[in-house]
Amino acid sequence: MEKVVNEKNIELWSGISETYNNSRPVPPEVIIKTVISWLKKEPNLVVDVGCGTGLSTIIWKDIATKIIGIDPNDDMRATAEKNTYSDNIIFKKGVSNETNLPSEYADIITVSQAFHWMDIDSTLIEFYRVLQDDGVLAIYDYDWPPVRDWKIEKEYQELAAKCVQIIYSLENPPVANYRSTYYDRIKSFGKFRYLRETVCHSVEKYTPKKFDSFHLRGE
Repeated sequence: MEKVVNEKNIELWSGISETYNNSRPVPPEVIIKTVISWLKKEPNLVVDVGCGTGLSTIIWKDIATKIIGIDPNDDMRATAEKNTYSDNIIFKKGVSNETNLPSEYADIITVSQAFHWMDIDSTLIEFYRVLQDDGVLAIYDYDWPPVRDWKIEKEYQELAAKCVQIIYSLENPPVANYRSTYYDRIKSFGKFRYLRETVCHSVEKYTPKKFDSFHLRGE
């Protein structure tokens, strides 16, 4: 398969892996419970694609026999390897539409807050190839912060808009998909037996320093 990759999407994360790791929300336990409820068995192999610094990979360490985190950015993977102390987790270099994994290999494929950076059509073909026949593809994102004060929410929205403006003013900007299109595009792919969108709730404490460092990159 021809590899469809926007290199800017990969380069965007170089040099900020520690800041990213220190400010990123940790996926809540309900993600694991929900995915396992669909798989209906303990997973042997979980593949976390676009794993970044491994925050979304390590949550499976006591659940699956083997976990593989895949990310194309060398800095992100280096931080993941440094911060992960589990014998059943390994990290590999790869992109979402060219994982270099065997066919019918994984019980679960997860994508945490990264699907918008991927070429959806070729990625779904690759995911379908790598998943076992009864496997589960779990793509999840987060929304934040909660609306508690209209002034804070207004400032947040303005900050987020400025960050996006800066990123897309670059000479060769990254390319991102809209989350609102995921469901329809996966449905139109037509190969998965069942598709479900769900919402869950999680609480994580954020300090002003943690919040500011995260938004320096406009995430």
